[in-house]
Amino acid sequence: MMANPNYASLKELARAKRAQYGVTTEALNLIVVRKIYSDEGIRIDNWEFPRTIRAAYMSDDADPSVAINKTLPREPRLFSLVHELKHHYVDRPKIEQGQIKCGDYNENQTIEIGAEVFAAEFIYPETEFLERLQLLNIEPGQCSPEDVVRLKRECRACVSYQFLRKRLVRLGFAMPHAFDKIQFQKLEEQLYGPPIYKQKWFQRRRGRAQAK
Repeated sequence: MMANPNYASLKELARAKRAQYGVTTEALNLIVVRKIYSDEGIRIDNWEFPRTIRAAYMSDDADPSVAINKTLPREPRLFSLVHELKHHYVDRPKIEQGQIKCGDYNENQTIEIGAEVFAAEFIYPETEFLERLQLLNIEPGQCSPEDVVRLKRECRACVSYQFLRKRLVRLGFAMPHAFDKIQFQKLEEQLYGPPIYKQKWFQRRRGRAQAK
């Protein structure tokens, strides 16, 4: 993927925008992204989209906005919003002229992959990712499902298991399709126990609070 020089320039742009807004990986969350949107003058609208559509960037009469699928969980929502920032920074003139349509992946594959590259680098720079793998002693070609869970818990980035899987495969730390049948959330609960909101004591406390 990264053989395309345009993708390399998008990674550089992502790092520049991180620096411009003082973004750090461990502190990046939806609040930070919404502040960036506000500073850029981009409106966020929650829409009822089909599951296959996450978000879309629109800009008419110098009024940019992003329609985001309101059902998205936190990590995919963050990634989608940063993905759309790439369209704002790079593709806005063509979008305003009707030359491209965000989300039409088949017709604009290079454009959409570029947005994924930008978002991945903005959220979790590859150099930081590789440093974390080294700290966890994860070797190329040797990453196990348990390593992925450990990485997710310790990396301090707001990323999904899908994000980690794709990058681990692309960088050669796991074979393609190695994790296709792995249910990572279930594996995480097996290794570390259920999250607080699933534990009985928390559910009982929440039930008492709602009854008041």
